[in-house]
Amino acid sequence: MDERQQLAIKQFVSDRTPRPLSAPLLRFDLGQEVAALHAESEYKKGHNARTLIKNDELRLVLVALKGGGRVQEHRSEQPVALQPLRGHVRVQVRGEVVQVHHNELLAIDQNLSFSIEAVEASEFLLWVGWSKD
Repeated sequence: MDERQQLAIKQFVSDRTPRPLSAPLLRFDLGQEVAALHAESEYKKGHNARTLIKNDELRLVLVALKGGGRVQEHRSEQPVALQPLRGHVRVQVRGEVVQVHHNELLAIDQNLSFSIEAVEASEFLLWVGWSKD
């Protein structure tokens, strides 16, 4: 095992599920990941999230929202993509509301603020570009 792999194994999501966030190869069962999010107390408050991948170029976060749940306004200096796995969300960007349904993909350009609201119970992947700078 090389030094990068050893370091990746030491980087964990949280105490709830120790696992690497960066490695040459990562595989996820999204059904199990969603079930774990739903089982935690944070989800009962309206939403829960878990970082799946975190490296120098990318962050990938799995988010579960109850109907009416919100992700407050965020701004990323890098591009963002949102891909619902289940459900229907509203994304507000620059005063415009965009409806994004299961099996659709929304790309948001860099330096734009956005917020997300679940129209119904929803899970989505949030892909965030990252930069060392």
